[in-house]
Amino acid sequence: MLGQRALGTAFAVVGLGIGALVPIFLVAYPAAGLGQADAGNPAAILPVIAAKPALFAGPGILEIITHAVGAIAILGLWARFASGSFLMTAATLGGLAWMMLDIADNAISFHVAPLIAASYGAGDSTAAAAFVQLQSVVDAVRFAGHFAGGLWMIGVSVFAVQTRRLSRVIGWLGVIVGIIFAGNLFLPALLNISFMTVPAWLVILGIGVARNDKASETTFVPELGRA
Repeated sequence: MLGQRALGTAFAVVGLGIGALVPIFLVAYPAAGLGQADAGNPAAILPVIAAKPALFAGPGILEIITHAVGAIAILGLWARFASGSFLMTAATLGGLAWMMLDIADNAISFHVAPLIAASYGAGDSTAAAAFVQLQSVVDAVRFAGHFAGGLWMIGVSVFAVQTRRLSRVIGWLGVIVGIIFAGNLFLPALLNISFMTVPAWLVILGIGVARNDKASETTFVPELGRA
């Protein structure tokens, strides 16, 4: 079982790993000639993927590793906090679904997008349409993962508030961030907010877990009188 500090560090790493996408999207991509208006435009994106594959593959590899660490952290949180709690168990299933779906969408893009970019560069007239279809599938998988991840955040946060395993501030922030994150599926524009709030909350969660001496208790004893 992960130690308390190791578990907290794992969540912080996940938050920082996801947060690393922000400077990549806001700095690295524009430096390569890709702006926000180019999102979903195969004529703009595919030549960059073909010419600078590392710019595309690097974030994909980072996110695959980050979400693999996240899956371990989510399981570790369940084991240390309350493997006997139905709420935590259900939330953990959602969290694992989030991690697996995000690994899947990054893996699909990592393997398929460079092939489409090469075909586009070779003059394949169907490559642009194939890329648009790929992005649609990847976005659908990603948003499904975010919905599951939002439910995990809400479940963990409600459990934390009810049992006082973590600060109520962390718990209530988690509920708000989780609702917005789950809402990505229905309002994709919320993704921009989630890019800022989800990584920050994961880092805060990691700090809270690392400092919480109650996290070493593995049995679930609801503190009904204090909820």
